[in-house]
Amino acid sequence: MLKSGYSADYTVSDEELAWLTERVKLLQEAVGTVCQDRLNPAHLSD
Repeated sequence: MLKSGYSADYTVSDEELAWLTERVKLLQEAVGTVCQDRLNPAHLSD
């Protein structure tokens, strides 16, 4: 049986956490860019 997220035995290594943290930062940047483009479409025609 695969143990994950809600198992008391589930662990994340420092390396995995660093990888995940970097990916979340990239996702935040991408979402921020898309939101800015959607909220301010006028600059797209420049």
